[in-house]
Amino acid sequence: MQEVEFSKETLTFAQMFLHMGVTNTWFYRMLVGKLYYAAHHLGRRLLIEIGLQPEQWRANVHQRVLNELHRQYVATGRMTLEAWRALDGLLDLRRTADYELAKPIRLRHVNHALALFVCFSEESYRILGVS
Repeated sequence: MQEVEFSKETLTFAQMFLHMGVTNTWFYRMLVGKLYYAAHHLGRRLLIEIGLQPEQWRANVHQRVLNELHRQYVATGRMTLEAWRALDGLLDLRRTADYELAKPIRLRHVNHALALFVCFSEESYRILGVS
């Protein structure tokens, strides 16, 4: 599944750049965005697996993915609320990084995004039956 591979590559490269000691705010904004989108694509894959077609949605796609994940997975006990909240938290961080330019994005924000990403991605891998 290309979404799984993309998510794993995103995590690897985010960790690599942080280990290199990159301390640029612009770069931090980019990392938060990439981590969110990798998780978002995993969420879309989960919905595709149960027959939904998020690629055809035209409005409020990000919120609709969250809503459908909650309805189809959290409400049925197939996904933990913690994992769902991790994706929701990543969306909030991404919006801050992309639209609130006066607010600095710091290393702690990136580390928080990494933790949220790992929470959501591990749950997604479990549901998808991949490691």
